Amino acid sequence: MGNEAIDRAVLERLNEKDAIKALVTIDENGAPHPVVKGSIEFDGEKIVLLEILESSLTNRNLTRAIWFDKPVALLLITNDRKTYKISLKVTRSVVSGKLFETYYKKAQEKYGDVDVAAAWFFEPIALRDESIKTRIKEERERRPYFNHLDRLAKKEIA
Repeated sequence: MGNEAIDRAVLERLNEKDAIKALVTIDENGAPHPVVKGSIEFDGEKIVLLEILESSLTNRNLTRAIWFDKPVALLLITNDRKTYKISLKVTRSVVSGKLFETYYKKAQEKYGDVDVAAAWFFEPIALRDESIKTRIKEERERRPYFNHLDRLAKKEIA
């Protein structure tokens, strides 16, 4: 069930005040670089990240991802602790102009006196509910033979 339809309601949950959003990019050696990014939001059309630090590894990895058309991943943990993995395509980076100014002002209002290195834009390409209850239900439905031996023994004894 890995490639579920992109559920707009899940994308809107990126805007929950206490949601945890961890972006995972890949560095030049192929190593994953996960980092929590509170500045990720869904603007109704696309997912946006305001990257604050010009020299951050995330900023460099996103540049590499857009140049070489490599996906990145976003782990979303919602306020009610549902967990989603969203695979993303990096589509655009804005570092100046009217659109950039809009996001720059938004960052200033939200975080105070900060700079913004870039506004990064993403298109969701796959979404998967990784919540444990969902995964257990999937596992039991799709792979009933993947049962731990002690569960089978308990059924035989009963």
